[in-house]
Amino acid sequence: MQTWIERQEEIAALARKQLFFIGGAPRSGTTWVQQILDQHPEVSCRGEGLFQKQLAEPLEAMMKARAEVLTAKNTSLFGHTGGFPLPAQDDVEFLLGTAMLLALRQVCADKACRAIGEKTPENVFFFPRLKQLFPKAKCIAIARDPRDVLTSAWHFFHKPAAGEDETAAKFAFIRLALPSLDQGARTTIELAERHPADCMTITYEKLRRTPELIVSNMFRFLNVSDASNIVADCVARTSFAALTGGRQAGTEQNGAFFRKGVAGDWGSTLTPEMNDLVLRELGWMFPHFGWKP
Repeated sequence: MQTWIERQEEIAALARKQLFFIGGAPRSGTTWVQQILDQHPEVSCRGEGLFQKQLAEPLEAMMKARAEVLTAKNTSLFGHTGGFPLPAQDDVEFLLGTAMLLALRQVCADKACRAIGEKTPENVFFFPRLKQLFPKAKCIAIARDPRDVLTSAWHFFHKPAAGEDETAAKFAFIRLALPSLDQGARTTIELAERHPADCMTITYEKLRRTPELIVSNMFRFLNVSDASNIVADCVARTSFAALTGGRQAGTEQNGAFFRKGVAGDWGSTLTPEMNDLVLRELGWMFPHFGWKP
């Protein structure tokens, strides 16, 4: 077992590497991007670390509770001496950064990497804080036509109820999702404006249409090799057929994590009235990302 000092030195070295975080709306292609990047021989990017929900928020609650208990003890028993010091304001950030680096250390344990990353869809909201923790970190955000996002989410998440009105259920599902889709897109655009050199936004549609070009751009963004043979291999290993065990893109399997693998299929699930609702609420983002209403 490593000593505490040895482990600290190891994660400090890891912090100096190119760290990156992937985010975007659920069902927009974040896992596909993560899989592509993890295939690169100089990159490691696995699963979802859930750093915000499972590390940042519990650490904040824990340190708040510790400060409250210490304050009560200091007041009731040690008023004459001042008691024990309360946690410093940046203690949570230090502990959070350390916990994240320990997790990322496991991600790249079996691979000599120049870039180490993590994918959680909500990272687009968490990135400003990640940027404070790791100033040289980069963010890759993926955007997808919200109608296709809603279609994919409906078939993956919705569990039909006996006797339900499917059309009414779809409208309710869409209305519930629209605010977060709007906020996510606005946050993605704001991130790119605030950190133009460290944020890259791609779209699902362009990744499907010209995968080699987009993948090559991502590799250059992370300062790893974009040699044509590496790009081609990563694209081939993460094709829809490769990720589904042979099912071809366009062959639908509702409930599967990789459902259909196509763009523009929302018309098979959403009605014209549903489309009108989405365009009223989210139409502003279509020109920005290059989608056709």
